[in-house]
Amino acid sequence: MATMELLANAIRAAYVRFVMRSLFTFLIFLLALGVGNARPSFAADVEISKAWLRASIGQSNVTAGYFTIQNIGDQDDRLLKIQTSAAVKAEMHATSMGEGGMMRMRPMDDLAISAGESASFRAGGDHIMLTGLVAPIKAGDSIDLTLTFEHAGDVVVAIPVARRNPFP
Repeated sequence: MATMELLANAIRAAYVRFVMRSLFTFLIFLLALGVGNARPSFAADVEISKAWLRASIGQSNVTAGYFTIQNIGDQDDRLLKIQTSAAVKAEMHATSMGEGGMMRMRPMDDLAISAGESASFRAGGDHIMLTGLVAPIKAGDSIDLTLTFEHAGDVVVAIPVARRNPFP
């Protein structure tokens, strides 16, 4: 009788290992499907879309990023900061026409997005700037950014890297 119990326990343990490995493999597969795609990211009442980072050039340690934030909630929100492990610093930059017709960039403290409205970081306009890149980023890469909102909290977005705007 003890032999039957040992055999039953061994079969049960093998079955549990099989189920756990299958579940783990399935979860890895699901994660792989989501890496680097440009689908909108949702968190609370904020949707991020049309996100991309410009590939760095040569040994340059700076690059710019662009995306649209849609506030689909009932209350106004503010983007307070941006963080990434891919760069020493991530900032929001406002672009304006300066004296003599020269374009001028300046860091932004935050970005207000009214309820039901959207705000965009676009090439040639307001944008995000990553400085002190840890390594060059190339087309085809995907970089995680953590966007911190006053109400929506932290939103992690996997942003694809491209040489040109993939959203003309």
